[in-house]
Amino acid sequence: MNNVTYAPSSITAEAIWSFDLAASRFNYVSPQLADIFEVSITTIQTNPVFWTELIHPDDYKYVLAETRRSYLSKQLDIEYRIFINNKIKWVKDRRSFLLSLEGRPLAMSGILSDITALKLTETKLTESELASRYLFLNNPNPLWIYEISSLKFLEVNHAALSVYGFTRDEFLAMTIADIRPEEDVEELLKSVRAVEDKYSNPQRVWRHRKKNREIIYVNVSGHGIKYKGKDCEIVIAHDVTEQVKSKQEILLAKENLDALINNIEDAIWSVDANYRVLSANNSFKTAVLTMIGRDLIIGESIYFPELQGKDADVWKNHYDKALKGEAFQIIELINYPDLEPYCAETKFRPIKINNQIVGVACTSRNIQERLETQKRIIEQNSKLLELISIVSHEIRGPIASIMGLTNIFNDKDYNDPFNAEVIKLVQSLTTELDTLLFTLIDKTYNLQQSNQLNTPLDKVD
Repeated sequence: MNNVTYAPSSITAEAIWSFDLAASRFNYVSPQLADIFEVSITTIQTNPVFWTELIHPDDYKYVLAETRRSYLSKQLDIEYRIFINNKIKWVKDRRSFLLSLEGRPLAMSGILSDITALKLTETKLTESELASRYLFLNNPNPLWIYEISSLKFLEVNHAALSVYGFTRDEFLAMTIADIRPEEDVEELLKSVRAVEDKYSNPQRVWRHRKKNREIIYVNVSGHGIKYKGKDCEIVIAHDVTEQVKSKQEILLAKENLDALINNIEDAIWSVDANYRVLSANNSFKTAVLTMIGRDLIIGESIYFPELQGKDADVWKNHYDKALKGEAFQIIELINYPDLEPYCAETKFRPIKINNQIVGVACTSRNIQERLETQKRIIEQNSKLLELISIVSHEIRGPIASIMGLTNIFNDKDYNDPFNAEVIKLVQSLTTELDTLLFTLIDKTYNLQQSNQLNTPLDKVD
């Protein structure tokens, strides 16, 4: 805007108006309103939103946002600029609502004051100071000036009003401690005592509290200044809430993952391309402590000096195989001094970043119990087959013989001498069958007991 000037005005120029919200028209407009906006009364009456077309472009979003907010707070008290005929005027806009019994806004009344001369008189702005104030008010980040001794806000910009939800008057009635959680005030006071006449950006994250009690995270930078003859600090706040929450979520996810991994019995570890330990869970650390008698150090070589020997070459081959891109697993007997020998299944997986192999991820599981269980199942199957053989062959034989003898028994003449021979044979077969049944019951009972007590089957008769 070239050749822009500030329009002269009376410090006390005020316009009173009343607006019917239901009818969307002005009930009353004082002549001063037309004078301030330099329009006719007819324009005001026929175009209720005429004034929005005259708001300075740099203040437009701020004014509309505060206007919308006023419908919730039932009042408005802001200052902004209007741009008329290549001239800038400052106005103070104060509004209030007439509510129905149900609390619904019926009408709105206000006082609009032309404060251009007051602004120029109070601040005595030079062109350089005007530019500085413009940059202060319209900085996209919240900015404020506070007095160091009292902590009182002395000035705030539009972004601060928008982000924190307080009006300018509310801000100026508060201290910087009022926008902090109570437990953070002590640290705030320490920070204030360290303010110097130079730029400071400690890269610290602070918690701030908005009007609606919502907590946001900010990084603040500041500079000690003289303002209206007082020792002050000008502060800019950068909202880093999303970054902090993302970091917190990542840390929480990592903690949960670490807790999960560290509660797994399997040993889990990883090495880089130079065979240095990148990570290890508690199971692997415990195994290392047991094997070498000291704690594992993240970053040290996986080839522990305490275990040098032929095993080192074997494991190097495994790691090299994975570093070439192959995923595989091995089963080996682990037999270290003072440890019960056991079989372990170890898996190797290459770690890739952007399709480049940078390390190896490893998991190792004690499968001794699994192997013994498999052996037990095989032995149980063998015992079951033996039982089946007894039932299907040895027992069926005597039973078939007894059934055959009953067919030749002379039931018409019980005194037939041949019946005595048949009975003797039946008695003999019955004794044999009883012995087989006892053997079957005994083996079945022993098999059941071995299942319940995990007795080795080679100890079962």
